[in-house]
Amino acid sequence: MKLTTDQTGNSLKKRTQKNTNDKISSISTKKSGKETIIDNRHLPVTEIHLRSHEWFSNFVTKYEIPRKFLHSSIGFITLYLYTQNINYKHVPFPLEVAFVIIFAIDLIRLNWFRFNELYCHTVGALMRKKEIHTYNGVLWYLLGLSFSFTFFSKDIALLSVFLLSWCDTAASTFGRIFGHLTPKVTKNKSLAGSAAAFIVGVIITYVLYGYFIPQYPHVNRPGEIEWSVETSHLSLFRLSLAVGFIGSLSEGIDLFNWDDNFTIPVLSAIFLKIVFITCQK
Repeated sequence: MKLTTDQTGNSLKKRTQKNTNDKISSISTKKSGKETIIDNRHLPVTEIHLRSHEWFSNFVTKYEIPRKFLHSSIGFITLYLYTQNINYKHVPFPLEVAFVIIFAIDLIRLNWFRFNELYCHTVGALMRKKEIHTYNGVLWYLLGLSFSFTFFSKDIALLSVFLLSWCDTAASTFGRIFGHLTPKVTKNKSLAGSAAAFIVGVIITYVLYGYFIPQYPHVNRPGEIEWSVETSHLSLFRLSLAVGFIGSLSEGIDLFNWDDNFTIPVLSAIFLKIVFITCQK
């Protein structure tokens, strides 16, 4: 029985297409003398793209504008809550609740790819690329602030928030822009960033003790404000210099490679407490 020309052509086309598909869908690799076939059609998808980083290209990636905006806003929110006579001893509870919720979300997304993909596409502008497959830096932020508000006086807790919120942001921003023009203080810290953190720390101290605490005396209960001119050998000027130095130092210390959202408020609170005790009359 003879095949027609059309039938022969169709048969050859089908065979060619099948062979091509097999080659595309499979990769042959040799390992220990054996040939292993990998089927590309069943390779897991492991990479998630942050769309916001792609939309704004290197600008968002390098300067992290949305992330820094959120970071800085925490300081302003804290300052507003201070003027509203919020009992600072009640602050750790909502921070701990937020920690549990975000930690639970992270556990789910790190074990469920599709949920992680949706999560990253939703809040990707606030994330760093390394956080796609690791725990959120906000967890460390919440832990650090909870530590400060639990174990220290109100003014130390407030300063630890401001140093984290504003000094760290200033150091990161100026370090990225001008860091290449100045010497390195540590491996990842520049003199430009450290100087920015110092200056912002000085300003923060003057504003807090020079304006807000005197302007809102009714929101402070006895013993909540640890520093005053009457009880310390440090003048406001010297205290401001000390806080600026502490802000710069805390921002520059790399402690066991822990997240600086945790180390900055914790270290700054400890250093401030040491200064207050040492200089007490």
